[in-house]
Amino acid sequence: MIDPVELQRIAVAALSAGGIVLFGAAYAICLALGRLKGLAILRPLSYVAYLALVAVTGLFAWAMNLTGSWAILTVVLLIGYFVAPRAIWRLSVATHETSEGRTTETEDE
Repeated sequence: MIDPVELQRIAVAALSAGGIVLFGAAYAICLALGRLKGLAILRPLSYVAYLALVAVTGLFAWAMNLTGSWAILTVVLLIGYFVAPRAIWRLSVATHETSEGRTTETEDE
């Protein structure tokens, strides 16, 4: 039979894994909408969502007993979650500037 402590850790791991997805998405959405709409309140909210992401990731690592190279991979995941939305935003801005420039050139002809 499963030990109740282990069952509790499995439940914590499942809930914290869901939190990783939710807070990662909240961080990216708040960051993107804050820049797109120019809403100053969303930028601090994106950092709050990221801090919550760090917390639930730590909880997940604890519940799953992630140590050694797995702990390093967890840190890499957190760095990726921080950098990826910013890189995607810059890529999107650069892509749209290029396509808008081409649209303007074709409209003048």
